[in-house]
Amino acid sequence: MPTWMLYGAYGQTGRLIVDEALRRGHRPILAGRDAAKLQQLQRVTGLATAQLSLERASELRAALSGLRCVVLAAGPYDVTGPLMRAACLEARCSYLDINAAVDDFRDALACDDAARARGVAVIPGVGYGVVFGECLAAHTTRRVPGATHLRLSLATETEGRSRAATLTVAQTLTRGGLEVQGGELRNRPIAFSTWHAPNRQRFAAMPMAELVAAHRSTRVPNIVAGIPMSLAAAMVVRATGTWMGTILARTAASQSGPSGAAPSPATLAAMRSRIWAEVRNDDGQTAVAMLETGEGYRAAAAATVGAVESLLQTPRTGALTPVQAFGVDFALGVHGTHIQELQ
Repeated sequence: MPTWMLYGAYGQTGRLIVDEALRRGHRPILAGRDAAKLQQLQRVTGLATAQLSLERASELRAALSGLRCVVLAAGPYDVTGPLMRAACLEARCSYLDINAAVDDFRDALACDDAARARGVAVIPGVGYGVVFGECLAAHTTRRVPGATHLRLSLATETEGRSRAATLTVAQTLTRGGLEVQGGELRNRPIAFSTWHAPNRQRFAAMPMAELVAAHRSTRVPNIVAGIPMSLAAAMVVRATGTWMGTILARTAASQSGPSGAAPSPATLAAMRSRIWAEVRNDDGQTAVAMLETGEGYRAAAAATVGAVESLLQTPRTGALTPVQAFGVDFALGVHGTHIQELQ
């Protein structure tokens, strides 16, 4: 009998999670809104499916009843996340998602009391960025006693961009920037700061869930995170972020899936996603490290199924980041992932 559900199974990352789950011997229920896409998946995989609308709370609770956990892989998460979490808490079913949007990530972690009262776990961000960025942050800050500053530079190589990822970028541009300063999450202009990472590539600050996760697990009081961006591009983003976000949101609304020919297996195998962490304290002690893994969506799928396996084997309760739930070394269990200390 299925023990977990994947909601959003026919999306770009959802399909990769299905493939990874089958490869590792899982038989999840595949769920979503689109009955035709679910039927197609059922024919290909032989897995049970459930056509569910998140707005139909009673039907959703009934579908979750008796399951150990659900993975939410359908955005936009500020819409889907609250509905699915509410149903999970009512059905006493643990909740995971692959979200990296900072606002819903914070809302998920705010469910701690409710999750503990129901005896379930709420673990957002078990996909790429949060899992790997938080892991590297935790590893690197352990080397600097009393660390006061942390900077994360995330350069992800992916096969195209999923609709959910496009929506997340659009929301990021329209909401404005963020950093952790003095232990508090503070609003800043988008791309308010730029820097060169240890590979000499320029990055610009972005409001990412990695900020919240890293602060929760390391307690470093000052944290900034960013993505590759030239200085000129950062200036344009600062000036036109809201407009660009609106255009991207419209683009995502008409996006049906990755376009163009699929890359060859050799091309996918050559893709490397990298994160750099730079840590210092007020005494001048520093540490620098790089985490490297494979193509971003496939790394996310492997991390997601690994999170499900760990949760099914050892139940957790409460609202937790991936490192809090699964430990500092969790991301290193994804094939091809390693950390290199640079300083």
